Amino acid sequence: MFIHRGKESLELDAAPSLNIVSLRRLEFKLGLKRGYLRSLAAHARGHYNPFVKPEKYRPFQKVFKKPKQRLIDNPDEELKEVQKRIYRRLLRLETLPGYICGGVKGKSLLDNVKLHPDVGVLVTVDIANFFPSVTSQYVYFLWNSVLNCSPEISALLTKLTSFERHLPQGAATSTPLANILICAIDQEIRTECERMGVKYSTWVDDLAFSGANARHVIPVVISALSKAGLRVSRKKIKVMGTGRRKVLNGIVLGKVPTLPRENLSRIRSGIHKLAIGEVNLDSYEEYVQSLIARIRQAQTINASQALKLRLQLIDVLKKGSFPKAFRRRYLRQLSRPTHSPLPRKPVCHALKVETRSADITDTVQTKDDTHKPHS
Repeated sequence: MFIHRGKESLELDAAPSLNIVSLRRLEFKLGLKRGYLRSLAAHARGHYNPFVKPEKYRPFQKVFKKPKQRLIDNPDEELKEVQKRIYRRLLRLETLPGYICGGVKGKSLLDNVKLHPDVGVLVTVDIANFFPSVTSQYVYFLWNSVLNCSPEISALLTKLTSFERHLPQGAATSTPLANILICAIDQEIRTECERMGVKYSTWVDDLAFSGANARHVIPVVISALSKAGLRVSRKKIKVMGTGRRKVLNGIVLGKVPTLPRENLSRIRSGIHKLAIGEVNLDSYEEYVQSLIARIRQAQTINASQALKLRLQLIDVLKKGSFPKAFRRRYLRQLSRPTHSPLPRKPVCHALKVETRSADITDTVQTKDDTHKPHS
């Protein structure tokens, strides 16, 4: 996969520049010895335990659908700890542009929604199979050309943050690297949005566009992502025009963000079933935990809607004939307040990266051939 043909200049609004050019500097940053990092990188493939994760079962949903299955690459505890260090000490040092919301510390779904006030048209676009589509070649490009690490350091970090030549699901480093990649390839999208007066934001693989001309940027979005080797799920492109309800990340847009009626109805139905005794005793734990999780999520979106649901569940737990320890535990959970995260002050840096796609390809292939990991 090529970044672009020929020489390309990429404008990155807020990509951090790490400038790590020596193993000594990397050792200092991560607090780990180079011998350990090299050994772990050489055998990284053997530190993954992939499994298929079914969609979370919701015992109170009205219509039962066949659960979707998702492959989680699942790094083991040793590699996961190193990836967390890389995230905390390298990738989390700088904030990304304001339009990047997903996976950014201190930002929630509500921050993404607030970038799109109630406007005429809302368009949402989904990048299909995002993480599996981000190859190790791209990961190397990010470490080397964007984050400004030396070829040796970039090759080492690529081994530690990729699995079977792609960005792994379940690694702490994957979402921040994916966010930085979006910044590196979306210049054409940002330029078109600015020209058309369209607001643009991302939540990992979900892109949102709002404004009177939002639908007109779709061809540019598809083209820009295609040039980068990413594919758009055309079935998931949604255009919500004037007069239609606009939903982004499961939140209804408006002067005050709210939960969709169907979501509220499902939670009320779940509370009602618990109240009338339609829940089996052996399912109490999973059932109530699911309800509480849904209510807590609602609390971060619309406090007044969530408060009504929380009070209904508290009332059911107090009046129902539940085991004493069970009632006490969940009433204690429901009494804990949920706080919205504080906004972070953006730190922006302008960075211009010049790179040749052929150089990227040659460098990664050379490193891969030299340091092939063992199973």
